[in-house]
Amino acid sequence: MSETAEPDVVTPQEAEAAIASYKAGGLVAVLQSTGARAIFILINALTGILTARVLHPGGRGELAAIAVWPNFLPNLMTLGLPSALIYRLREGLAARTDLIRASLYLTLMLGLISTIFGVVCMPFWLTQYSPHIVHLAQLFMINGTVVLLIAMLRGLCESNGDFFASSVSFALTPLVSVFVLAAFYAAHSLTPATAALAYVAGGIPTVIFLFRRVWVDLGGPAKDFLHSSRLLLSFGIRSYGVDLCGTLSLYADQALVVRMLNPSAMGIYVVALSLSRTLNVMQASVASILFPRAVNLELTEMLALVGKAVRLSTAVSIVAGIFVAILGPIFLPLLYGKDYGYATVILDILIVEAILSGATLVLTQAYMALGKPGLVTILQTSGLLISIPLLMVLIPPFGIIGASCALLIAALIRITLTLLSFRFYMHLPTPSLIPKMDEFRNLFVSVRNKIRPATV
Repeated sequence: MSETAEPDVVTPQEAEAAIASYKAGGLVAVLQSTGARAIFILINALTGILTARVLHPGGRGELAAIAVWPNFLPNLMTLGLPSALIYRLREGLAARTDLIRASLYLTLMLGLISTIFGVVCMPFWLTQYSPHIVHLAQLFMINGTVVLLIAMLRGLCESNGDFFASSVSFALTPLVSVFVLAAFYAAHSLTPATAALAYVAGGIPTVIFLFRRVWVDLGGPAKDFLHSSRLLLSFGIRSYGVDLCGTLSLYADQALVVRMLNPSAMGIYVVALSLSRTLNVMQASVASILFPRAVNLELTEMLALVGKAVRLSTAVSIVAGIFVAILGPIFLPLLYGKDYGYATVILDILIVEAILSGATLVLTQAYMALGKPGLVTILQTSGLLISIPLLMVLIPPFGIIGASCALLIAALIRITLTLLSFRFYMHLPTPSLIPKMDEFRNLFVSVRNKIRPATV
């Protein structure tokens, strides 16, 4: 499709057609996903406040050192399977049961590999932490398989159009974790180790819930495991860079902060980073639904859909970012404790970075839907090739401020290259980022009608 000359402007009629198709179910899915992610953020905020106040910056940094690796390493080893499963199932050119079974077996193998790798490498990375913390980090690597299973099962639900189950899974994990944390707190036994255990425990009910939602799809044993695996990996390896770069974008800074700074600095950085990440709720929700819905759409419909999605979601994130920037200096020390007041110094930088990264995530769903995951990989890699060296250069002299600036520069590079690639690589019209009042009015009317259906 990229070799065919396309019009520079999507006509209003074409845009309306895409919007009508989107409203047929996409709006409900976005509202469900956004609501679930909002609950996720609210619960995470509560757990973050609780652990920050009880453990103080040093203990919060130790908790981050334990908890970051069971999420970081498995997500480095996805081989793009969640995206590949969505694409191949929506493509409809292979047996569903074979694809699903093959993805399950591959996920279990990758989970085992990530666990072994983490156990071996942990002592060489967490050199600034006590042997007790290192051993705990190794122990909790067993959670790597759970993390990968949740990603795979969530992708299966989304490919089936079951965005409700995918949305519930976002809220269920932290909900279970907060109850376990509260129990440890009530028993006066909340430590970095028990807090990490609470986070791990939250994933198990989520896996059970998702398995129950997709049980009928599992069917019998895979008839052609090798063929299905090749289909998944042929797309997955090309999109793997997307997962890899996304994971590195989320966790590389934390991994380097853990390695290069003391636990107290790590605790302060994680609190500010977590607060800024709340701004991604709308953009992440839109992106998760946009990809499966955009696959196999007509090109003009897909471009109209992506353009509207990025404009509305980014505008909402900007408004939310302004409120967080204004209220952050007041509520950070009030909610988390006076020890975290320094986090306000980097909060504004991380807010801008989060909004730009979210907009890039939404835009790249167009390339994924066109079967061009390799391009997304190149775009993400370009940002990482800047951010990781910058992190290594700026963290030693400037600490967490340097880490924040490195992330912001990388985000600017990624979104610039993503926008330019529409025109100069794909030869397609670049989606406008400037919001339109008509879109806001239509969105308001649509949401109102969904919440309060018109009576006949």
